[in-house]
Amino acid sequence: MIFSLSNKKNIFLTVFLIIAFLVSFCSFAFTSSFRLGFPAPNFTLKNINGGTFNLEDYQEKQKLLILYFCNIENEDSVSGIKDLAKYFEEHIINEKYQVMMINTNKDQKEEDFAKIKEFWNSKKINFPILLDSINELGNLYNIEVLPTVIFLDKNLVVKRVYTGLISQQQNIMFQYISYFLAAQEKGEKKDTKKNDGCGDVCPPPPGY
Repeated sequence: MIFSLSNKKNIFLTVFLIIAFLVSFCSFAFTSSFRLGFPAPNFTLKNINGGTFNLEDYQEKQKLLILYFCNIENEDSVSGIKDLAKYFEEHIINEKYQVMMINTNKDQKEEDFAKIKEFWNSKKINFPILLDSINELGNLYNIEVLPTVIFLDKNLVVKRVYTGLISQQQNIMFQYISYFLAAQEKGEKKDTKKNDGCGDVCPPPPGY
């Protein structure tokens, strides 16, 4: 009898834990809408010049949209955006792409904007700068490490996410950019051909 009660308690505890896990998992799945292979959650942020940026306005406006989360106080994110700018300057010509820098410095004041703009101008970085001073977008996109780079295709679907770039990972990212843009161009030229089942872009070859 004692053994039977003990077994029942263990079964009840196991079932309770499984239910708690499933509720927690489902709750996360429905509240976190940022997922690889799905449309990116829309957002609106002010830019460094006082205007506004709305993500949906960029749908089908370019082949590739890159969201680059950075902070001028974070050494890695500074060097990472410089390397990205250099890569585009040397390798990508006449392609429809856009890089948006998401500046995550907290509690930014009016005088900080000029400082941020001057900092990137001194580095000869001319990508548009968006301001996420209250970490609204960082929370929406689950940004925990800087720099984080997110690739969106022309339909604003999340294609790739790179976090905390290191040299090897950065090289892989550059290879994927070249592959992605080439695949997009190839897809535009074969509109009348049979669909190969890959959607807009097929998965890259091994190593990318």
